[in-house]
Amino acid sequence: MKKSIIMMLSLMVTSIYAQMDDAQSSTFVNTSQIVRTATLNELYEHAKILENSGTAAEINANRLAIKNAWMEVNPVVAALYKPIETNGKLPETMENVGINGIHYPEVIKERNLELERPQQTRDWGTDRLLFEGFVDGGVDMEVTNSGDIYISFYQNNIDFGGQFDIIFLYRSIDGGQTFQEWRTTNITSPIRKLQLISIDGTGDQYIATYFVTDSNTFQVTRWNTASGALTGTVIDTAVTDFSVDKNYPVTTSTQRVFATYLKTIGCPEVYSARSTAGAYGFNWVDAVSIDNVCGQQVDFSYGSLGSCYTTYTGGNSGNLLTNVNPNSNDPGSWTTRETLESGATRQSLNPIIKSTRLPFATDKVLVVSSSRLAGTTDNFIGRGYYRQNGGAFSSFNLAPLGPNFTAGHFDAWVRKNNNVETIRFSYVIDVINNASNDFNRVVSFDGNSFSANENPSDISLNVWDGFASAIAETQNNEPCLAFVGTSNTGSFGINLYFDSKTELLSTQDNTINGLTYFPNPTTDVLHINALQNIEDISIYNLLGQKLMQVKPQQEKVSLQISSLNTGMYIMKITSEGKTATYKINKK
Repeated sequence: MKKSIIMMLSLMVTSIYAQMDDAQSSTFVNTSQIVRTATLNELYEHAKILENSGTAAEINANRLAIKNAWMEVNPVVAALYKPIETNGKLPETMENVGINGIHYPEVIKERNLELERPQQTRDWGTDRLLFEGFVDGGVDMEVTNSGDIYISFYQNNIDFGGQFDIIFLYRSIDGGQTFQEWRTTNITSPIRKLQLISIDGTGDQYIATYFVTDSNTFQVTRWNTASGALTGTVIDTAVTDFSVDKNYPVTTSTQRVFATYLKTIGCPEVYSARSTAGAYGFNWVDAVSIDNVCGQQVDFSYGSLGSCYTTYTGGNSGNLLTNVNPNSNDPGSWTTRETLESGATRQSLNPIIKSTRLPFATDKVLVVSSSRLAGTTDNFIGRGYYRQNGGAFSSFNLAPLGPNFTAGHFDAWVRKNNNVETIRFSYVIDVINNASNDFNRVVSFDGNSFSANENPSDISLNVWDGFASAIAETQNNEPCLAFVGTSNTGSFGINLYFDSKTELLSTQDNTINGLTYFPNPTTDVLHINALQNIEDISIYNLLGQKLMQVKPQQEKVSLQISSLNTGMYIMKITSEGKTATYKINKK
């Protein structure tokens, strides 16, 4: 039977919590009316400087200095700066982790699966099958500054009679041309959500999977990318949903992970917390209720120089809400929430938030959700909300559709570099009457406007409409997509696929008169002869990433390519103002 999580979540939104959205919390402290001293303001400004240039010791010392300065102003606020405690103790050890890399023998109940789906159009490259079997959730993707691609997902085997759920990590070290199953780990409680964070740069490097289990435990497993060593810790308990993001200084010891999450305190209340510098995504502190609000469907984004943003829906009202923190999830710096959409007017599902990498006063922030008129059974469209220069949000329709299509499960990606304004978005189109396959769409925001929609998925694939397709960029700054789907070409299960866009789409009928190159295939040297002066030779891989460039300014060239790995490449040559591309094969 076809499962549509969009419809399941639409029922969840109508549930009524025992407490209202503005219910009082014992952990909430409203700091908006407290006048900060000059010392506090100086410390917060210094924190922004340390965000990119400080050491771990300096960042942690600044946090304690802010706590001490608050003690002089308001001891209740100062008390918010503390490690997270669960059941009266610090969560120092990991729960629910099996043995890394070992798949235990399991008996899995047969799963119902409808494989017959119609088709739709697409326009990217051929989708690559990475994993054939059952992907149950947690599809996320991270790309490091060096271009390595990590893709995560999990299997809910416990729900089908197995002993363990399994987290999978796939890795590509050649820009997405090839992938390998890099790590797995077994979890003894059913996983309900997973998100991937890469801690990469100068120093120790890690890939971390943050997840919440059926036991409502918010946890993280972390692999050292050099040694593969696995460690883990519990972050908090009584957690039903979460979202994480990180800052991106060059030195990994100063990188921190930030989160907003739903912690059940009478109702699922929106909390924030952060890891400490030097802990590589561990050692979580400063958990606080951000605005005394019960919520659902939370998402979080880090911008630049400490700016943090979260969005969620009200637990009772269904309002689409957002809060801003300009100081790295500082517990005393959350602003009062802003209502982007009234739940009485529109039903909002699965909102996401993403910021460009601009300073807080000049930020550009986008919230996108599946949306329809409240009280109707209309299809969901993609509705966006845009904030610029610290102002209020304005609304627009991002993905208006015909009545037979519904847009759901948005994902977004922005490069971890200062002043980047390009945000990539993906979402899944559910074809309501099943007249064709469900499919992915990708659209880009360049800091001013949106591009046209693109359909990446192959027509033979029915994209799974139960969770998001993960979007990122390859090292050449072109979008790539990891997603789940079923195939009508004979593959088994709900499988994991990868696709990427390249600038080099074709080499057919694209030559320079009189130009020859040999031998092809070759191992070390490629000889290139032209009738006229050769101005430029560039070598690209099949993802469009430039690997070599020379400017010979002569008619005959012997190009040394021994440093290239075995495989197919694209050679782009410019001669007397004319440019052409050629395929070369390195043995």
